[in-house]
Amino acid sequence: MNKATVNNHDQRLKKGSRVLFFWTLLWMLSVAGLVFGPKLMWDFDHTATVITIVINLVLGIKMLLVNKQHLNDMDDMQQKIHYNAMAISLGCTMVLGIIYGSLKPAGLLEENPNPSNLLFVMGLSYLIAVFINFRKYL
Repeated sequence: MNKATVNNHDQRLKKGSRVLFFWTLLWMLSVAGLVFGPKLMWDFDHTATVITIVINLVLGIKMLLVNKQHLNDMDDMQQKIHYNAMAISLGCTMVLGIIYGSLKPAGLLEENPNPSNLLFVMGLSYLIAVFINFRKYL
C-alpha cells in the first residue's frame, strides 16, 4: 500500500471509531433509561417502558450495523485479531454463564444470578483477547 492509501485507511478507521463510539453511547444511554426509567422517571408506566424497549432495540441494531461496518473497514490482520477476540469472548461468556446460572440451583448462591454480570465477563475477556492478539501479531 502506498502512503495515500494508508492515510485514507487510517482516517476511515478513526472516523469509524468515532461513529461506533457515538452509536454505542446512545445505546448505553437507552439501556440506562430502560433499567432506571421505569422506577425513577415514569413510575412503571407500561407504554413508556415499551417505547423505551423499542428505542433500545433500534439503537442496538444500529450499533451492531455500525460495528460490522467498522470491522469491514479494518485490514485483514485487524479483522483476524478482533474476530478471534470475539470467539474467545463468546466462549468464555457461554462457559462461565452456564456455571453462573447453575450456582443458585446448586445451593451456592442465595439470590438469582444477574445476567448483566455476564456483560462484565464478555467485555473483560474481549479486551484481554484483543490485547494478547495484538501482541501476538504485531
